[in-house]
Amino acid sequence: MVDSASNNQVFIEFLAQLRSYYLKRDKTPIFHSVILAGVYDIKNLKLKLRPDSEHQYNSPWNVAAKFNVDMSFSVKQISSMLAEYEEDQHTGMDIPAIADEIYQYTSGYPVLVSSICKCIDEELPEDDAFGDVASAWSKDGVSKAVEMILKESSPLFESLVKQLDIYKELRDMIEDIIYRGRKITFSPEQKSINLGLMFGYLKEENGHVTIANRMFEMCLLNLFMAEESRGCSFF
Repeated sequence: MVDSASNNQVFIEFLAQLRSYYLKRDKTPIFHSVILAGVYDIKNLKLKLRPDSEHQYNSPWNVAAKFNVDMSFSVKQISSMLAEYEEDQHTGMDIPAIADEIYQYTSGYPVLVSSICKCIDEELPEDDAFGDVASAWSKDGVSKAVEMILKESSPLFESLVKQLDIYKELRDMIEDIIYRGRKITFSPEQKSINLGLMFGYLKEENGHVTIANRMFEMCLLNLFMAEESRGCSFF
């Protein structure tokens, strides 16, 4: 990912080399195109072009293509995946009901959808409350899978907390939404809202900013409550 390398000197030198090739393209054959993939909008990358004490927002190319493909799964798409699974496993699950229940918790966030399905398939059949795969594929099974996932450390939730530690204003806004029930008017131009949208933690709903899905909201609420119970500040 470009994001994780943006402050690496070797990566910056690589960008400089590509730019040099581009400027000499009339004399020397070079790549037709180069795609740099990452989460951040290119204008938000902080490149270490100056000493450590001086950072600036910059773009090596001043070009960023808007990515308009919705990567979230719809209820219909979740149903299709469950139908394929059902053809092999024959659990007898109510596919529309289970797909809708998974969507209610995840809003189609791919990693969370996959995590719930994996947990139900691999872990719940060993739980005494279910006993087999058929029993696990139920609304209670989805709820139990969510509970188990939220109790485990995962790269997704670790990354979420890390970004909130880095961007204090984003954390303060999310705390206001979750903890204080504050209604914040949606504006993608506002810096913290833009960051939250970019990371996939926030979304627009009825003209206001809201948490992207229930599982993120539950994870963050647990975090804030745990910190409060320890007498910690929220940042």
